[in-house]
Amino acid sequence: MAEKEYVLAVDSGTQSIRAVLFDARGNELAIEQAPYDPYFSMQPGWAEQRTEDYWSKFCQVTKGLMAKVSIDPEAIAGLGVTTQRNTVIPMDKEGNALRPAIIWLDQRVVSRLPPLGLAGKALFGAAGLLDAIRYAQKHSKFLWIQQNEPWIYEKTHKFVQASGFFARKLTDEFHDSTGMVTGIWPFDYKKLKWYPISIAYSPLGITQDQCVRLFSPDEVLGRVTRQAAQETGLPEGLPVVVGAGDKQSELLGAGALDPQVAEISFGTATAMHVMTRKYIKEKDMKFFTWPAAIPNTWDIEMFIFRGFWMVTWFKQEFGHREALEAKERGIAPEVIFDEVVRNIPAGSMGLMLQPYWSPMVYNKYAKGSIIGFSDVHTRAHIYRAILEGIGFELRRLSEIVQHKTGIPFREIRVGGGGSKSDVAVQVAADMFNLPVSRMATSEISALGAAIDTAVATGMHANFEDAVKAMVKKGRTFEPHEPNCRIYSDLYHDVYLKTYTAIEPLNRRIAQIIGYPAEE
Repeated sequence: MAEKEYVLAVDSGTQSIRAVLFDARGNELAIEQAPYDPYFSMQPGWAEQRTEDYWSKFCQVTKGLMAKVSIDPEAIAGLGVTTQRNTVIPMDKEGNALRPAIIWLDQRVVSRLPPLGLAGKALFGAAGLLDAIRYAQKHSKFLWIQQNEPWIYEKTHKFVQASGFFARKLTDEFHDSTGMVTGIWPFDYKKLKWYPISIAYSPLGITQDQCVRLFSPDEVLGRVTRQAAQETGLPEGLPVVVGAGDKQSELLGAGALDPQVAEISFGTATAMHVMTRKYIKEKDMKFFTWPAAIPNTWDIEMFIFRGFWMVTWFKQEFGHREALEAKERGIAPEVIFDEVVRNIPAGSMGLMLQPYWSPMVYNKYAKGSIIGFSDVHTRAHIYRAILEGIGFELRRLSEIVQHKTGIPFREIRVGGGGSKSDVAVQVAADMFNLPVSRMATSEISALGAAIDTAVATGMHANFEDAVKAMVKKGRTFEPHEPNCRIYSDLYHDVYLKTYTAIEPLNRRIAQIIGYPAEE
């Protein structure tokens, strides 16, 4: 039997899917990537993707990767899978998806909330969760399908996420990981298991039988079947591990096991994460505590729904000149913008931005704003103000978390597509007055999945050993003291006061134009 020297990881995101081969030292040996067909909308606010595209592109990248490497397939310890979170796919008993996946960007809501009943009101009221359960009901995709697509609901054997969809295709089992459960599910986030009482299920439009079997992030949940091996090009019998969602996997891939080390994911949705050994509840949803990629730990998540999406929005709406120049020079538009904004001073010469291009979970009236315009400002100043606005908001959220935990941050690590921008990373260092490190690989979500797989298959004895062996830092950006002072003053004296000043106006806007609708 060949010695187990490699781990294969698949990272399925919203826009693309990647298969990455790592060795036991965490070196990225090969990668194969394919774009998904863009998500589509049948109605305003909806967001769906075809599951056929999920599976065909999964097979494309695994086959492509296996074809480009000359290694003994028997030397692969296992396959790690991580995916985008909060995707809902109803499947029948045979493992067929019954409709397109409803993805995390979807904003549809339930119009008829079923009554909780006396028992439900007593249970959720005693736990102080009445508002939370009403919010969950309104946004439950299970309940929406039950009410609007009853013919689909009747055939639904299991509700799965993208990870559970892949697990079923690969192993013939309806299995998933506790680390994948985030958002609206009948899940006890403190005890890391499905709720044992049925009253937790019916208000959300799901039953206990419709939930998959959950495994720990460091457990093998199945093996590649003969049919899946033929379709994917993977070895038959290869152990399959689903560690955690993409954001939790990034935290592990950054090696941030210490609660004093935070990680920023500069992705479509920008999030800041820190690992904790203690479950911490935040009833106002100003941050979220999800299962982490390590058993019996949690991932505190601070979330900007439209984070680096704003950079994409800016490029599409205002960045045509830079896009043309980038095309002529054969480089990414972000490189051009980095060159343009590098000499703009901290504070964007008085331009301040609040990044609420989508409202916050706990305040639907929050709206984005840019204040401080003068005749010196250009498109480049707006671009830098976006990066700084994201930084101001992450600092605000991080201070809430640090106050709650009592544990200060001493270091930050970054991942996601936006981490390739030197300016974005330097802004973070200056905003937090902390060293910020880019990792040696940009594929830290896949690396996190690989670490889970390495531990689950015995390649490494434990997570501490695996992280020590497989995680490496790249460039570290040190804070620049004059910029730190400017950002600190702007944060305390302007940014924190802007939301308080503008929030009543946002509510009045809603009253006048009817969006968002008053409740």
